[in-house]
Amino acid sequence: MLESGARLGPVEVAYETYGTLNDDRSNAVFICHALTGDAHAAGHHGDPDRRGWWDNLIGPGRPVDTDRFFVVCANLLGGCQGTTGPSSVDPSTGRPYGLTFPLFTVRDLVEVHRALLAHLGVDHLAAAIGGSLGGMQVLQWVIDHPGEIDAALVICSSSRLSAQNIAFSAVAREAIMRDPDFQAGDYYGSGRAPDTGLSIARMMAHITYLSEESMREKFGRRLQHGDAPHFDFSVDFQVESYLQHQGESFLKRFDANTYLYMTRVMDYFDAFADPAEVGACLEGTPTRFLVVSFDSDWRFDTEHSREIVRQLQGWRVPVTFRDIESPWGTTRSCWTSPSTTVRLRHSWPARPTTGASEGTVPPPGDCPRGAAGSLRGMALRPDLDVVAAMVPRGSRVLDLGCGDGVLLDHLIRQKECAGAGVEISDEGFHACVARGVPVVVADIDQGLGDVDDDAYDVVILSQTLQATHRPALVLHEMMRVGHVGIVSFPNFGYWRLRWSLAARGRMPTSRSLPYRWYDTPNIHLCTIRDFETLLEHEDLMTIRRVLLDERGRPLEGARLRRPNLLAAGAVYLVGRSFP
Repeated sequence: MLESGARLGPVEVAYETYGTLNDDRSNAVFICHALTGDAHAAGHHGDPDRRGWWDNLIGPGRPVDTDRFFVVCANLLGGCQGTTGPSSVDPSTGRPYGLTFPLFTVRDLVEVHRALLAHLGVDHLAAAIGGSLGGMQVLQWVIDHPGEIDAALVICSSSRLSAQNIAFSAVAREAIMRDPDFQAGDYYGSGRAPDTGLSIARMMAHITYLSEESMREKFGRRLQHGDAPHFDFSVDFQVESYLQHQGESFLKRFDANTYLYMTRVMDYFDAFADPAEVGACLEGTPTRFLVVSFDSDWRFDTEHSREIVRQLQGWRVPVTFRDIESPWGTTRSCWTSPSTTVRLRHSWPARPTTGASEGTVPPPGDCPRGAAGSLRGMALRPDLDVVAAMVPRGSRVLDLGCGDGVLLDHLIRQKECAGAGVEISDEGFHACVARGVPVVVADIDQGLGDVDDDAYDVVILSQTLQATHRPALVLHEMMRVGHVGIVSFPNFGYWRLRWSLAARGRMPTSRSLPYRWYDTPNIHLCTIRDFETLLEHEDLMTIRRVLLDERGRPLEGARLRRPNLLAAGAVYLVGRSFP
């Protein structure tokens, strides 16, 4: 039964599997393909020229490791690569459906996937992964059945298409339907098909898959033959030849009616159309999201992914986000490039499900918090312990400059907090992902424009303020998005540091400031007095102050009387001042 109320059957599904389903059936991963994909995601079946469209990401030792996971990929409902679609025979007429095939939705695609998994004896997924239309399927799946998927990977996708995206699809469909050989969709067996319209649709779509930079680098204005133009309407430029090849080769594997149906499915998709209903569905979901975008993709630009992240974070869904720098738009070459493969491997949030012990955190390198904690059980560093004690149980927390995620990991596991970290370094991002800590890759010096006012109970800036370019802006932004803030920093007025400057004439180093002047990430060192002056300037009040010794432990006794001289660092709980 389709969402429209129409009934369709029988439905055949073409699918491929890779790897082995384990005894408790907990290691299944479903790959949802994009608009023109198929079930052949990996391998080559003995034919090296027929490698799967995601072959470098799926297989033994690859990001989706088939030594660990049982991977399933199916051709979509409405497809033309073996699954029931417009080119299939309607049992009631004995002829291909054509345009009598009922319209369907992304929700219908998901229900067919679930029926296939039931046939395979799988009722729970370690992960579901998809790009573009595939990402829409993953998103809808979690909304409709939030307990069925542990990790959801949404790559270069959207919660709903923009007017521009719908317009591109509309022109593509017009090219097909106005082809004289379209025959109202009933062209099967006639010896004629709307090949011209379909190839034009593909050529136009392929332009949107490429970035301006990639087209300039790959083709420029180079001519196809020789140095002089023909001065006619033949294929003269290399980019024209490339697009013509893309259009012609597409005809060998795709059906025009399927193209019409699949583009319409994307047009109608609106995952968050009813925020209250979706929020109720996602409340308390155990599913962890990874949302990935490419900065040069202009069909589904980064803002599409950021909107998904904003909505999910608003419903307290654990979500990690990364915008990958790439010049190639959203073409397959970008998805399968070695650099993208490495990034996806380190971003992959699924934990081992084969009965092995949990993986360990990779070395965090120079992350500010790298010396503290591990995946399980180790005590927090003393200064982080002070910060954690200021966070009320069950709070919604945003940790800015979260480093390797050890503090946020502690707050989530030990104090039942929800929230996310923001980190700019690759090392920190990878360590957070290994811990299962939600993290967004962003530069806090650019502000927190993606975060709504008062979105969090507590915003943490631990040992990070001095490493920012715009401390006042960062402080202002953290207090905009949070009810209270916690800020910790090393005190540059500490007596040992003063002595080093006065007696030795050199930039000091200490436990709290271990870096040498030429390799330090700290660019705005301040004293306790400086920081309190900044609070006054920003109209913020100190709710609580804890002074720290060189080991990050709270000071006691007489040393509290001269904080600017005797404290190596400090932790402040701050709030907005009110008249």
